[in-house]
Amino acid sequence: MEKLVNCQFCIEIDSIIKICGGNQRYEVLFVDTNNLKYKLTFDFVWDFRCSIENAYIMRSTKFIHGEEKPSSILLVQNSDYLKYFEEQVSGTRPTNTLKNYILFDKIDTVIELLTSETSILTQIIE
Repeated sequence: MEKLVNCQFCIEIDSIIKICGGNQRYEVLFVDTNNLKYKLTFDFVWDFRCSIENAYIMRSTKFIHGEEKPSSILLVQNSDYLKYFEEQVSGTRPTNTLKNYILFDKIDTVIELLTSETSILTQIIE
């Protein structure tokens, strides 16, 4: 069973403003529930999904919730998405260091990605 757990960041995202990237680097700009702006950077992204929350209804009902603190940035343990990816690459890439992150906002956006590196969070001061 897939289990949601906290990662190194415990932030509740109000709205995801912008998603940009490619060539294995993605940045997610968002506003938290305290109206602070952040940029979350992922390097070495091997797979990336973005959809509306309704597209995740079946999957999200199967998650076991193991997070200790409320957060919109989580890791998925025992990830079905990662298992599927491992099958698809047929051993052409090492997958033992991949982590499955899932992010969601309070509006309707869900981002899920596989990366081999720890993400970097930067507060945007205007």
